[in-house]
Amino acid sequence: MIVVSLGGDAHRAVLLGRARVGTPEDAVAWLRGEALRLAVRLDPGPRTRWAAPGLVRPVRGPGPDAPTAMRAWAECPEQVRDVRALLAQGHPYTRRFQDPGGSWYELTAAPAENAGDPMNQPSPDVPHCEATGQVTQIVAELAMDVTRTAGAPPRSRIRCALAPHLTYEHQGIVRELSGGGGHVWGTFGAAVPVWRVRVAPPCPHWAGAAPCGLYDDHPGACVPARTSETA
Repeated sequence: MIVVSLGGDAHRAVLLGRARVGTPEDAVAWLRGEALRLAVRLDPGPRTRWAAPGLVRPVRGPGPDAPTAMRAWAECPEQVRDVRALLAQGHPYTRRFQDPGGSWYELTAAPAENAGDPMNQPSPDVPHCEATGQVTQIVAELAMDVTRTAGAPPRSRIRCALAPHLTYEHQGIVRELSGGGGHVWGTFGAAVPVWRVRVAPPCPHWAGAAPCGLYDDHPGACVPARTSETA
């Protein structure tokens, strides 16, 4: 299995760590350790050994932040058990921790079928997420206005195109564009219609023997495009 940690914001993603491990248990242990490592460096406690006395002190933030969420995730036995079970079934796992300031941190574990590009060569049998989302009239109009590139009309309902995941945000194609420049992608949640659209270039990697059907810098493992993206 390949385990990866990423960090970024709305403009870019940065690789923070990557390793190859042997079992789902090893993958979960790495993800937990990486979550705690990042949390300590982003939000050190007052008794941190490398900080001079008085340099670090508690402050109140506007709401839950990424370090707090990473600590809670790593220390939750139920979530750890669920992740271990998902990986043991051969599925990839991705968890993103959003910060109020707009930055995010992401942990991923995925099967590695060969020693080529491990994160982008999962088993071609990896299924897709089955979540669906509604495209409202306002969002459909935004999907038309967001680019001048010609393409198909917006869909009224979409399926999540990602590999199975435990995060709350789903991603699907709202409008296919002509040419090879990508599509208009939409973000939606459980019982929440598509609330954001953007034009995203295609992922340059392969999912086994087929091109990846997702967008560049997508979370989780590469998966082939669905035969039909509509719900």
